[in-house]
Amino acid sequence: MIVREATAEDVDAVVALRIESERWLHAAGIRQWTDRERGIRIIRDRIAVGGMYLVIDEDGTAIASLTLSGPDPDFWDSRDEPDSALYLYKLMITERYRGTGLGDELLDWACEQAEARGKRWLRLDCWRDNQGLQRYYLRRGFEHVRTMVVEGRDSGALFQRPATIRTATSRYLSTRNAPC
Repeated sequence: MIVREATAEDVDAVVALRIESERWLHAAGIRQWTDRERGIRIIRDRIAVGGMYLVIDEDGTAIASLTLSGPDPDFWDSRDEPDSALYLYKLMITERYRGTGLGDELLDWACEQAEARGKRWLRLDCWRDNQGLQRYYLRRGFEHVRTMVVEGRDSGALFQRPATIRTATSRYLSTRNAPC
């Protein structure tokens, strides 16, 4: 498998991952990602400016995506030294690979990208009421920084882990995945 930056030609593949993720969340009783049109707009916009990555399997099928970018100013401010981190958004993995360790490996890959950019932390925000997701990140070396309530936002549980931490035991990703 390889990780590469998504292009305009990949919009449909990323949207398909988003729709699959929405369905999985809703089936699990998690009220998250309910505005599909907004989600598709965000995907298109992010691909246009860069920073969204796609994981492609040996058959050329998109099986995961994630975004690496700067801080969300609604959550991270000067007390956090926002430039000391790379920020992870919208990690999505197709059902076939959920629970296989690919997510752990992608978190390690994101940490490698943070280190390559001279960043100390990999940070993320997740939904305040998604306790399962928060536990997932805690088990993977993230620490809870704080939880914020911002009007109009359901996210706000803030996490970070040192960019030097690696937790994956699986080896799906090719060593050809050069830092971005």
